[in-house]
Amino acid sequence: PPEHCPSEALDVWHIPKTPSFMCSVRFSNKLARRIRNDYSFDIVHSQNERGSMFLAAKIAKHENIPHVHTFHSNYAGTHDMSPISSALNSMLYMRTAPKILRAIRADLPRLRIRFPHHLATRERSKLGRLDWKSVAELASYVTMFTSPASYMIDAINDATHGELAANSRVIPNGINPVFAQASRIRDRDDTVRFLSCGRLDTEKRVDVIIRAFAKLDKTDSELYILGAGTQEKSLRQLAESLSCKGRIVFLGHYEDHERVANEFANADCFVMASYHFDTQGMVLAEAAASGCSILYCDERLTVGVNKDNALLVRPSVSAIAEGMRALYSQPDMRRSMEAASKSLADSFTAAVMCEKFVESYYSTLHAYQSSK
Repeated sequence: PPEHCPSEALDVWHIPKTPSFMCSVRFSNKLARRIRNDYSFDIVHSQNERGSMFLAAKIAKHENIPHVHTFHSNYAGTHDMSPISSALNSMLYMRTAPKILRAIRADLPRLRIRFPHHLATRERSKLGRLDWKSVAELASYVTMFTSPASYMIDAINDATHGELAANSRVIPNGINPVFAQASRIRDRDDTVRFLSCGRLDTEKRVDVIIRAFAKLDKTDSELYILGAGTQEKSLRQLAESLSCKGRIVFLGHYEDHERVANEFANADCFVMASYHFDTQGMVLAEAAASGCSILYCDERLTVGVNKDNALLVRPSVSAIAEGMRALYSQPDMRRSMEAASKSLADSFTAAVMCEKFVESYYSTLHAYQSSK
């Protein structure tokens, strides 16, 4: 819990063995009434579409204050990795959630909603388009909405015929300052080290990174894999089957941000194979702030990457392997990319995020009060 402000934990419910995005904060009129009695608010800000959004809507309606919401999750991008649970989520929860919010905010006008036109291939399925339409419906019942991903804002505004564009903001999440403070201690003449950092789950496609590294086939290179998840055992088996044992190191999960930052700073290249799933991709900003060159394949991710510090390739194993080969064989290019990454560090601080949110709160309050 943050030290500088009041906070309290709320009850949640979660169906066992389902993805974390299906966890929900419990909400009720009684809870909303108790919170309203205990605190005085000028604005309320919710951070997920499962429970907290409804609780915030109840508070906003009864206190007659603006409701800001941040969309973090790309539900339409989950169907390839978790088809059963994602389909159930789309058909049951995501179709029900707008109706719940509409019932709470029956005082607000309903907008015309359509399927967004410009979607990634995997999001164009019937369920994927329904997910985007549901998200757009949810956005229509809040005063302002934000997301760390510009493509999410674009899809919502497309689905609502641009009627909510003035009420939307792209605000990237800030990262821990320890990443900008990290410095390299490993000898640059040592082996070329590639680093993967993230959950070892299907959607992160760490298996693609392992296969690409095997195709690189350089004995003076190594791949460090930082993280834990449901795919760890199969990924270890894959590394062994590709005769990469010893050159692929599984580090496990680190709780300490400083240890993670040190791994970034001591790597020669951070590799991310997630494709059309993540919203911001926090690790990209963390890698950049740590002064690491970046290899990635998702053109929709824009925070922490540009043409100077990152190499964008196609999402295939062969393309990522070629990207690894280019960075492996050109140390001068890596040094230039590392310097470009480090120069971006000040752009990702929590202070920058805070300033953008505070500005958004004031502009939202002003517009809300002017409309009354």
